[in-house]
Order: sequence, then C-alpha cells, then structure tokens
Amino acid sequence: MKLINFLILRITLLFTAVMLFWSAVYFILQMKEIHDGNDEGLTNLKQEFIARANATPGFVETLKDSVLFNLMIKEITREEAESVTENFTTTKIYFATESEKEEVRMLTAAFRCEQNGKYWQLQCFTSTVESDDMIKNMLYLLLGLWTALVSTLAVAGKAVIARTNRPFFQLLDMLKKFRLDDSRMISLPATRIREYVQLNESVKELLENNIRIFTEQKQFIENTSHELQTPLATVTAQMETLLEKYRDDRELAGKIAGILRILSRMKRLNSNLLLLSKIKNKQFTEASAVSLRDVLDTVIADFEDFAAYRQITVEREGEASPILLMNEDLACILFTNLVKNAVVHNVQNGKIIIRYAPNSVTVASSGNEAIKDVFNRYQSEKSSGLGLSIVKSIAGLYGIDLLYRFENGLHCFEIKQEPHAD
Repeated sequence: MKLINFLILRITLLFTAVMLFWSAVYFILQMKEIHDGNDEGLTNLKQEFIARANATPGFVETLKDSVLFNLMIKEITREEAESVTENFTTTKIYFATESEKEEVRMLTAAFRCEQNGKYWQLQCFTSTVESDDMIKNMLYLLLGLWTALVSTLAVAGKAVIARTNRPFFQLLDMLKKFRLDDSRMISLPATRIREYVQLNESVKELLENNIRIFTEQKQFIENTSHELQTPLATVTAQMETLLEKYRDDRELAGKIAGILRILSRMKRLNSNLLLLSKIKNKQFTEASAVSLRDVLDTVIADFEDFAAYRQITVEREGEASPILLMNEDLACILFTNLVKNAVVHNVQNGKIIIRYAPNSVTVASSGNEAIKDVFNRYQSEKSSGLGLSIVKSIAGLYGIDLLYRFENGLHCFEIKQEPHAD
C-alpha cells in the first residue's frame, strides 16, 4: 500500500470514528431535548387543566362527558389518588382516524378538584409521530453530513498530503535511479519542511560517503591487482629460467615446478578477484539478448581437448535456443566457469550433459555425492575456488535464477531467467 493511501485511510477512519461518537452524543442530546419539550408541554397542559377545574364549577364533569383528543379523565378514590405518582411514559393509543395504534408521550397525574372535592386521574398525551419524523430527518441529515465530510476529507486530504510529501517521493524516485558506480551525486529536491530538509542532508551525507568509499575501494582493488601482476610475472619468468637451468636436478626442478604452480594459482586468483570486484560494483552495464546455445558451443569447443584427455563425453539434449538478457562477455565467463568446473571436478570416464529448455539451460556433470554450500569459496590445488562464486555474482547481477541439485549421480547447475516484457 502506498504511503499516501495508508495515511488517508488512517485519517479517514479516525475522523469517521470521532464523527460517529460526537454525532451519537448530539443525537442523544437532541432526543432528550425533544422529549423534554414534549414533557414540558404536557406539564403546562396539566397545570392549565387543574387551574380551570378548580376555578370553574362543573368544568371537570363537562370535559369528562366530552370526547377529547389529548385528555383522559377518570374519577378515582382518595386512596387511589394518593397511590398515583406523577410520571411520563411512552406508550401507544388507538386512533380511530388512523385505524391503528400510534406512539404517544403521556403524563399521568391525580388531583383533587376544589369545586366538588372529588379526586380525579388525569392523563394527557401528545403524539410523537412528528417527533419521530424529526428524528428520522435529523438522522438522514447526519448521514449525509458524514458522507460529505468523509468524501471531502479523503479527496482534499489526499491532495494536501501528496503536495506536502512531493519532496519525499521525488527523493525516493531519485534514489531508485541512483547507481553507485555512476559516482554522481543526485540533485536533491528543494523543500521548506524541516524534516525533509534534514532527510535531504542525511541522504546527501550518506551518498557522498558511499560514493567516496566505493571509488576508493574500486581504485584500491584495481591498483592492487595491477600492481601484483608485475611482480607475479617477474617472479614467474625468473622461476621458469631457473627451471630451465636446473632441469637436470630433479629434486630442485620439482620444487621450482611447485612454486610455479603456486604462482599460477596466485595469478588466477588475482584475476578472478578483480573480475569479482567489477561484477559486484556493476561495472558491466551493457546488456543484450545472448544466445546460450551459441555461447556454450564456443565454450565447449575450448574444453574439448581437455575433456577428451580425461575421457569425458559431452552430450546435448533439447532443441530449444534459450536467450538471456545480459552482458555477452559475462555470459561467456559464466558458462566458462560452469563447464570448467564440470570438466575439472568430473570423474574419470564421466560425462557432461547440456540440457536446453525454452528459458533455461542446465550443465550436468558426473559426481559421487552432493556438495554442501557449493557456491561458497573453497580452496583446492586445481582451482582458485572463486569460479562458482563468480557464477553466482553474475547471475545475481542480472536477476538470473541459479539452481543446484544432485540427481541420478549428476551435479546439475540450472541457469534460468524469466522472459522480459517487450
């Protein structure tokens, strides 16, 4: 979920909860006011009726025999009158004109008429139909108000937040496009918001330090690698001269040959470390559609003599011609390391199988058992131990799936890349 949508959702939910709470409080208070108004009207009617009854002879008897719309009068005993407590109730009364019962607010009271000394029960009421209609209308208005306010808040709030956070999103886009190997500082967006100014300053300091460290590290590795090449070449040449001079001394010649093998490993190690550093630093930027079948045909041809010497057969399966989007030189290095690994670490009279699929290629070679942590660096007399690490780094650079499994006595390395959209 995007940050702006997350903020709008949270703010809208909070605003809705607050509105619902205070609307409920307002609704309850309004209903209380309506009931209090009805009760006050009924109290006034009761007081007016009792005042007229006490002042006008025969007033109660006359009204008792009349049909009243909002009064009901009944003569009661003194004991009954004393037991009546004045109270307000909400009840239903049948209305002939409506042919149904309707809800009313009723006041029940008892009094003694001074004109005749009799006790009477008085029930006066008023219909709550209009009050109910008023409450419904008020509820509809509140719902409409909620909808309008929430919609306005969502639209206006999103616009305000988007405008306020524009420097943040601009910075985010710049960071996505930033490449450390480019060594150029990004142009930070201008803003007057204190927090974003601090963010820009922190990002600028962080990137500048990383660019500086990256540049220094790259130069150090390159310089070290190049500086090592000269003494290694010099020592190798001198040792070869000594080997030629003391060829007849078998013991000394054997020691010199051992030193030459170590020097050869150091040269390969130096070259591979430099290559690995360049891959990690993403110095191979060019990418194109590379035919894996063509690359593997070239690489296998380079190892044919070595494979034949070890009596290793090379088989090809599948008619597909998979394509990878990557640097062509790195593709050649990747499969050179895989094929070399398959030949060097194969068993005597073993085999290498190249399986082609539409989006992948598998290099399988004979072996005795599965290897744990196969892509970790290791040391042996035959290898610098960086071949498969280089393969893994190249695959990671281009988002290529590199899978290893051991099945049917074969070490299987599968290279797979999902098709890219045009």
